[in-house]
Amino acid sequence: MDKQGLLQRLADDGIEHLWVTYHDYNGRACAKTLPKSKFESAVEDGVVFARANLNFGVHDHNAPDGLWQAQTGDFLALPDPEAYWKLPYHENTAIVLSDMMTEGGDSFAGCPRQSLRQTVARYAARAMNVTAGLEAEFSLFRKTTAGEYTPSRAGGMFTVAGLNQFADLLHEIVAALEAMGLQVEQLGKEYGPSQFEFTLRYDNPLAAADRYLISKEVTRALALRHGLIASYMPKPFTDLAGNGLHVHLALWDSATGDNLMTGGGLDNPLSGTGGQFMGGLMTRAPGICGVGAPTVNSYKRLQPASWAPAHIAWGVGNRGVLLRVPDINQRCRVEYRGGDNTCNPYFFLTALLAAGLDGIDTRADPGAPFHEDDVGHFSEEERLGHGIDYLPRTLPVALDALENDEVLMSALAPVIGKEFLKVKRLELDAYNLTVHEWERQMYLEVT
Repeated sequence: MDKQGLLQRLADDGIEHLWVTYHDYNGRACAKTLPKSKFESAVEDGVVFARANLNFGVHDHNAPDGLWQAQTGDFLALPDPEAYWKLPYHENTAIVLSDMMTEGGDSFAGCPRQSLRQTVARYAARAMNVTAGLEAEFSLFRKTTAGEYTPSRAGGMFTVAGLNQFADLLHEIVAALEAMGLQVEQLGKEYGPSQFEFTLRYDNPLAAADRYLISKEVTRALALRHGLIASYMPKPFTDLAGNGLHVHLALWDSATGDNLMTGGGLDNPLSGTGGQFMGGLMTRAPGICGVGAPTVNSYKRLQPASWAPAHIAWGVGNRGVLLRVPDINQRCRVEYRGGDNTCNPYFFLTALLAAGLDGIDTRADPGAPFHEDDVGHFSEEERLGHGIDYLPRTLPVALDALENDEVLMSALAPVIGKEFLKVKRLELDAYNLTVHEWERQMYLEVT
């Protein structure tokens, strides 16, 4: 669909309110709603937003050392006709995702979607297609009059009881997404009293990221209508399950459609290309954490023996490792389990694909697999004996690893990597200076 096709679609759908949307460096959806009289100018020329918006953290403070400040002008959010959806739960309303352009009509260097496009193009230049599938976990909470959050308490893992309790909401979510043309593979009750997980059908990386972001908005909007908060926070409570974002990646021959990752059975599960791709992800896992798990809360989820990875290891079917191979046949692929929903998925996929391509170029060795060992329960002696490294244990370490990884920073160049680090370190500074309730409970009366 081109620009004229989008305008025709808006007319055919009876749209009166168009939400022109971009995602900032926190992965947060930002938008303006436009009336019908402004549709044509928006589709042709874009919608104005301040560049300074991109240097804001989630707490709405601007990084003082950021490139984009109040005086740096605007970018234009140009609607992408391929990323348009009518919202079934708002009357005569649609949402469209956008590419960031300069006021002169050129691609803006700070555009998250463009960084992913460029990385995917590097695979296409080698006659390889990439597909990505994103599995997101979220939790349902009720907010009390005192402003506290309580989990929904919706039955056990994968139980029918868990589905029964929120069947109306879950069915509404699936129906809305399907009506929007987003194919839901499954939506189920996950681990913990309030956790659920949905899977959308795999697609090219840009489309997969777009659809994942839209599915989050749909889930949150419909949950609110049921008096619930749908939260994708990595670790909302100490004693509850954490919410991850699992990314499935596969490589295909552009000419034949053959899977380029398929190996020769369990003893040799990945092809040479697939193994090298895996090796690149393992080599650059510390820096990938800085992009895929970019908040202080992320590292309260990535703990040993927690069903979330804390070690850099891989295996077939093993959910205790960072990189899992779910299928060794024609649907052979790699699942990266170390990310979460606080990421900007365009950046996350850019980093993953840049690392994988570098692994292919350098013939990176992924090392020995762990098909059956629960590496999360390894003793320190066992870990060292197997030569397994930890993922970063804190956000500062992960951000430093990203900054020092030339491959990842190059993929996010010329400005995204540097500005992303400034935004995340701004939030980190705010966290470090905040006095938490835990500190009062521990120290107020004993010192």
